[in-house]
Formats: sequence, structure tokens, C-alpha cells
Amino acid sequence: MALGGGLTDPRIDTLAGRRGADPVPFWSLMSSRVRRVLLVSSLYDSYALEEDGSFTELLFSEYLELNLRYAPHIVRVSTPAEALQRLESEDFDLVIYMLQVSDRSPADFAADIRSRGGGMPLVVLAYSTRELEQLRRAGRLEGVDRAFTWQGDARLFLAIVKSVEDRLNAQPDRETAGVKAIILVEDSIRFCSSYLPMLYTELMLQTQTLMTDGVNQMQKLLRMRARPKILLATTFEEGMELFEEFRTDLLGLIVDARFPRGGEVCARAGLQLAEVVRRRAPDCPVLVQSSEEENRQLAANLGAAFINKESPTLLAEVRAFMQDYLGFGDFVFRGPDGDEEARASDLTEMLSALKSVSDETLVFHARRNDFSKWLMARTEFELARALRPQRVEDFESPGHMRDYLLAEVRRWRRHYRAGAVEEYSPETFGHGAEFVRIGQGSLGGKGRGLAFFHALMNRYRIADRFAQARVFVPQTAVLATDVFEEFMAAGGLYDLVYTEERELGEDPAARDRRIEEAFTAAELPARTRSALASFLGSVDYPLAVRSSSLLEDSPAQPFAGVYETHLIPNDHPDADVRLQQLCTAVKRVWASTYKSDSVSYIDSTPNRLEDERMAVVIQQIVGQRHGDWLYPTVSGVARSYDLYPVEGTDPEEGVVCAALGFGEKVVSGGQCVRFSPAKPGRLYGLSSPKDYLDSTQRDFLALRMAEQCSEAACLQELELEKAREHGTLDPVGSTYVAGDDRLYPGTFREGAHLVTMSGVLQGDRFPLAGLLEFLLEVGKAGFSCDIEIEFAVNLFADRGHLAGELGFLQIRPMGFRKDPGRDLSGVRPEDTLVLSDKVLGQGSIDGITDIIYVPSEGFDRSLSTEAAADVGRLNARLRREGRKSLLIGPGRWGSADPWLGIPVHWSQISTAACIVETHLPGLDVEPSQGTHFFQNVTSLGIGYFTMTAGDGHLDEEWLQARKPLQTEGRARLIRLSAPLQIHIDRRSGRGAIQSGA
Repeated sequence: MALGGGLTDPRIDTLAGRRGADPVPFWSLMSSRVRRVLLVSSLYDSYALEEDGSFTELLFSEYLELNLRYAPHIVRVSTPAEALQRLESEDFDLVIYMLQVSDRSPADFAADIRSRGGGMPLVVLAYSTRELEQLRRAGRLEGVDRAFTWQGDARLFLAIVKSVEDRLNAQPDRETAGVKAIILVEDSIRFCSSYLPMLYTELMLQTQTLMTDGVNQMQKLLRMRARPKILLATTFEEGMELFEEFRTDLLGLIVDARFPRGGEVCARAGLQLAEVVRRRAPDCPVLVQSSEEENRQLAANLGAAFINKESPTLLAEVRAFMQDYLGFGDFVFRGPDGDEEARASDLTEMLSALKSVSDETLVFHARRNDFSKWLMARTEFELARALRPQRVEDFESPGHMRDYLLAEVRRWRRHYRAGAVEEYSPETFGHGAEFVRIGQGSLGGKGRGLAFFHALMNRYRIADRFAQARVFVPQTAVLATDVFEEFMAAGGLYDLVYTEERELGEDPAARDRRIEEAFTAAELPARTRSALASFLGSVDYPLAVRSSSLLEDSPAQPFAGVYETHLIPNDHPDADVRLQQLCTAVKRVWASTYKSDSVSYIDSTPNRLEDERMAVVIQQIVGQRHGDWLYPTVSGVARSYDLYPVEGTDPEEGVVCAALGFGEKVVSGGQCVRFSPAKPGRLYGLSSPKDYLDSTQRDFLALRMAEQCSEAACLQELELEKAREHGTLDPVGSTYVAGDDRLYPGTFREGAHLVTMSGVLQGDRFPLAGLLEFLLEVGKAGFSCDIEIEFAVNLFADRGHLAGELGFLQIRPMGFRKDPGRDLSGVRPEDTLVLSDKVLGQGSIDGITDIIYVPSEGFDRSLSTEAAADVGRLNARLRREGRKSLLIGPGRWGSADPWLGIPVHWSQISTAACIVETHLPGLDVEPSQGTHFFQNVTSLGIGYFTMTAGDGHLDEEWLQARKPLQTEGRARLIRLSAPLQIHIDRRSGRGAIQSGA
């Protein structure tokens, strides 16, 4: 990716069928910089320049004040001879020569520099204009690029540096991006030495006022590079040469009235040059400067502005010229009679003004090309170039021209902001901002992934590929990590969490309560609270407040589901209550950084807790409201690589796990529909009506929209009949008719209603499978590895057809390696403790001598939560001892549904290096690839063995014969005298565990 130039990749170009030119490449502008300056001055001159201070620091502070980068480094030498030696061995971009340093002529010094090759710019400085005039008359300034007098203003050095840079960059930047130029023709060294610094300072300040249109800091800095260049000439001929070179990209001309023409000083040279420019470029603003007041009327006759050089308000008059004529100020809509009708300071106000001004005023400005001129000054090159060729005569009426202008400005604003992460501003958020940040730190992993895909979507116009569906990233605000750090430091919370970390023992719940209470009691930084208050003033939709830590969604450790997410209805009539709910949710997400599950997970990685920082994603919830409830029609997880492909499918084709309602049903391990997006007609594990009746979703999650809804009760499970009443079940449901013993798509028949996704996977009603297949391909190409995405879909009827929108909620690398491992084809069941053909992981896992074992026989599913606590106590012992374990037990580990397995949290199994899911009596549970638990297991390299009835081998007799080291309820801790031998063959999906003793 090239900074500022968008995202490009040939693989995605091919997938998206991308066409068209790249936008203006701001990153390539101002490529020639003055980074090192060689100052040739006496020690006394150096002291006089520094005035008992540091001249370099003074110059640097001037750069900082103007928000400029690349302040040059100045190296001083005492003699021309020393300067020439330094030039032979070191690289410099500019030489500044103080006259008092030597009797050597500046012309001779310039010749010595030129004889060494290259076009090193040479600037001469003197304390006296008279001295420079004497040298010039004697021909002793030949070869010198510019001469100035030093009058104690550090801005002169800034002007010298910028003047050199502008001359070097003006032509390439004009060719690259149409960057504009301002020509200054002035031969008075004294006046130019004071005027040029003033002009540059004003240009920088004026340009900065326009940078508020930049949506983030990077855009603002890059756009600063596109500011107009100031090109200095001292004669009529030099001025004409610059005019010929930059005529089509000339923003304005500023001329003295008197300067040389044909080798002689001409009292009217400036007016003559102004006349040529006004004739050949009639819409180019011209400013004539002269100390001779009689030139005012002559300038007026040419249609040029005039300023008296001796005016006490010279700076104010220059500023007014730049604002009124060069486009730096507001666009002032004036009619032919000069009366003001409206004004616009930015594109948002321009849209409003274009709607209201009279036809006469609109035509008046259009004929003068005022719109494109104003846009050019604001570095809106593409929009300006689109408008400039248009003529009033090209439109049937002023109304048609007005419509065209409105459409083009709207189009450009959408294009300019599309895919960008904007800095949050109360003034602009409600006007098309899609993705904003509050703070200057990192967006965190989740925020970064969303921002990346948001940019990809806009770059490649992904949303335009599917006529039946809108694809979008929901409106998002991210609290950056520096806000978190400020909150932690101000509240004194670092000492608390690190003390609590050391005290983590067998009662993690009590510790977690102490942390959450401390975080929720602490105050948010005032500016953050103010920003959130104004943010809520612009949004009226429910919000998901989600974690986005530095380490989250990384290729190595995704931290999927480790940190918290909170859903807020955001519908309370009291704005203060809504703000308090949002602030509390943010603080709870921050608190989850240090809760037991998070600490245990980090302990399983090479990272340290101190390395973690938490950003927070505040995102519009994708869903539709149905009475007191809100939920999406479909949501789930899609993976580009299928770790458990069924017969007839390819792992590279990916897999989708989808459910009706909120995706928490999928990521927590609940019942859902699994299918390959490349072969959506075949559902995993569902081949008969009985399979559907036993294994499909029977309830769904919805957000309760109620003013007094407490956060804990907002997300609730509803029966499918509710979805049928809302009209959301029919497009994703089927009906089982017992008399026929078959399933029928839709829910209009009498019978048992089931979620099968039939309406979106069969036929062409809504292209869910095609959408997800394409998004997975694009995401995989963008990440250069296999990825997982979370999504939510709203379906609705549109003129008798099924239409919908897909909200893109998250993207992260899958985080597993395709290491083939050991060939286990010859291993026999009788030689193993565990043997399975459904295994994930890689290679060998060594050094395990502890087994936490929950027997399947007689396991009471109603007591699975108690079993999780039993396992947690044994795990806590091993954690204190610094030991790893093999975990064996019935059903799906980590399931949120206690009837499907043992619902452990990470803190309860943090020592597990390998997990074995044994057969759950009375129920075969398929491993859910969409769960957060599953994602973390695979990415951490934890061995993952799955067995169902009649598939796989477990030597329970051997386990039962081992005397437990400790027993906790249903869980046993077995310690062996020799380590287990754990081997996994990724090629075949087979794994074997052999006892060491």
C-alpha cells in the first residue's frame, strides 16, 4: 500500500474488475526537500544569528508553529575552503553564504561549487542592501541564485528554504497533480527580504485554515504538500518565462511596478507584464505593488488589484487579496452589482449556498471560473478540473447548471471521504462521515481490520457488484488507545490491575468484580466524555461497544471473544442517561483487558499484559426493529479455509456458519447452519429430516428496545414463533410436515418451523453465498493469508422481491499454519490413548504429564456448569505450578450452551496444550468453526481432537485405572511419570496420543 494513494493489489484488481485511474497521488508531491543546509559564516556572524540562543532551534520552532515537517538541519563552517571540503564529503541541499566571512567574491565561490558538478543552490546573505548592490554592479554576484538581507527575522530562512523547494518541485508537481503557482516579480532585495517571509508565512497559515476539510491528520499533512508554489523572478523576462511555463496552472501574479526589462530598469515593467497576463489569462488574479500611488489607477484599468508598498496595513491587504482573489478565504457569492448573497467556507457550506443563490449570481461566478479557482486553491484538483472545462453555454438553463454543480460537489465529497478514517468532529460527523476516530493513538486490531476493509470496499467499489444487496461497513467511531492510556493514568488504575494480576488465585470472579467496580467508578477524560456526548447527539440507532486491543485480531493470536462487547439500545429519552450507558459500556470493555480470562489468555501467548492497550469500537448495530425487538435476519461467521470439510467440498472453498438473529448464537457455539459458500446447496451435518429436527436452531437472540432495559437483560433469546410473527423467519426458514416426513421451504405450511437458510441459499432471491464467497476472496487477497469475517444481514421485501443489505462487522486472520506434521496412517487404535480422524493442530506437542479428565460415562448435562468450575479449580493448581495439561471431556468445550458440552472460560482451561472432545451420550455435537473459542484454540496451536459416536478411539479403561492426584467433583487430575506423546498429521486430519507411562 502506498501512503495516501489508496490500496492497490493486482489480485484484488482482478477480483473486483477494477477500472479507472488512481486519484491524485499527494504522497509523491514535494519530493525534493531541503534537509541539510551548509551555512558559511564567521563565528561572529553565527553568534549574531543565534543571538545567545540556538538558531537551529529557532528555525525549528518556526516550522512547528506553522505545523510544517522536515525542518532542515544547519551545519556551520567558517571559511569557503572549509565549505568546499564539506561539500566533497557530505551531501547538502542548499548553501547560504554570509558576505562577511571572506573577501572572496560570491561569484568565485559559486564557480568553485559549480566546478564540482551539480546544481547546488547558493544564496547570499548580507547585513546591508548597499553592499549587495555594489557587488551586483561589479558582477560579483554572478552564479548566485538569490541574495537577501538579514534583518533578524528567522522567517527569512524559512522563506529561503521554501523558495528553493518550490522552484525544484513546481514543474514535477504541476505535471503530477496540477499544483498551482503564484508568480512574484520583485527586484528589490530589501523589500523582498521582508516581503517574501511575510508572504510564505501567510500562505502557510492560509493553507492550514483550509486543512480543516481534510478528514484526518494524514490527509491534512499530505494536502499541505499540494499548496501553491511561490516562484520568484526579478526581471520582466524571468516573469514571462515563468508565465509561459505555468500559464495553465497559474493561481495568481504579484508584481512590483518597477523592475528590469531588456537589461534596464523600466518604471512600467510590472504593469506591462500584468497587461500580458490579463490578456492571455483573463481570469488570473493580478496584484500590482508599488510605492508610487499614481500606479493605482493604471492597475485598475487593467483589472488588477493594487497595494501601496508603504502602506502601514500591508500584511492585512495582502491577506485580503489572497482570500478574495486567490481562493483562500470564503467563497463569497456576489451578484453582478457586487452585493453579497451568500458565502461558503467549505464544501458543506458550498452545497447549501449553491441551492439558494440567484441564477444571475450563479452565472456571474461561472463565467469567471470562480468555482474552479476556489477549489484549486483548496487543493481540490480533481473536482476543479471537472468543473473548469464546462461553460455556461453548455447548459440548457441556469437550473441545469445548478443541478450539475450540486451533483459534482456531492459526488466529490463522497469520493473524498470514502474509505477514510476521519478525525471526529461534531461539525462534520453528521454530514456523511462513515468511520471516525476519537484520539490519536492506535485503532487496535479490530478497528484496524474494519478500517482496512472499509477502504478496500470504497477503493474497489465492492458495493456496486451485487444489484440485490448493499454491502457496507456500519457507521463506526473508534476511541483510540491514547484515550485508554489517559483514562488508566488519571484514574490510578495501572497499580490496581497489576496488583490484582499478582493476586489472581482460585476466585477469579471476585477479582473481576473488583476490577470492574474500579473502572466503572473512574471518570472518563473530560474531552472524551464531551466527544461522546456530541457523538450521541448525531446518532439515534442502537450501538455495539466492542473491544479493539493492540494484540486483538493479529495473525498469531486473535484474542477472539476474550474481551467484552456490550450492546446498547440507545433509545432512552434522557440524553444524560444515554451518555452514561455508553460511558459505562466503554469502561467495561476497558476493564475486560485485565479480567481473568484475558490474563489467562495472554499468559498462553508470548505477549506480556503490560504490552496490551485497548481501543474501543463504537458501531451501529446492523438489524431491523420489530416492535420492542431489534435483530438482523441473518448473521454469522465466514472462513476462507474449511478446517473440517465434508465429502465433496474443498478446504480452500471456505465455510460459513450462519444463524437467525444476532451472531452471538454462532460465536458462542450455539446451533447454526453450516455450508460452503461455493456449494451452498449442501448443508453440513444435515442430510435427513431427523438431522434438521435434532440439530437446527430453535431460538434466536434479539435486542430488547426499551427505555429502562438494563444491559444484562437487553440481549434475550426468543422462540422462532416470534420471528415468524415479525416476518423474518420465512426467507431463512423451512417447515417440517410430519405426515410427509419432509421439509418444505418457507413457513406458510403447518408444521415444525426450522432455520435452514433455504430462502437465501437456494435460487436467486438473495445472493448470500455469492456475496460471502467474493468477500472472502477479497479479504484473503488483502491479508495474504486465510481470514475469517463476521457479518450481519437485513432482508426486506422490495417491490415483491427479496432484497437486503450485508453489514461487514469484522475481519481477522485465521492464524493457523499449514504444517503437514507426522504421518500417522499406520498407527493402530490399540496402541494409543486417543486416536481421531478429526484433529486440528500441527506437529508434536511435548512435555505434557498432566491430564484433566471428565469421564463421559454417566455425565449429567444439567451439571455441566458445575463441571466447568471443577475443571477451573484443577487448572488453577496447574497454573500456579507452571504446568501444561491435556484436557479430556464430553461434548463441545467452551460452548455457551451447557447442554452441548462443558461451558468453560479461558481462565478455567488456560493450561491446556491439547483438548479432546469425547462423545456426549445421546447427542453428536459437530465442532463449530465459527466460535471464538474455536478460533483461539486453532490460532494458539492447541491440539484439538474431536470424536463422535463410532468415530475415534479413547482408552477410558486406562484413564479410569490411573489414581488421580486430585479430584474436584466430576473432574480428575492425573499426573504421569513420563510425558505423553502427542502427534498430529494435518494432511490427513489425524491425531494420536500415546501414554508415556
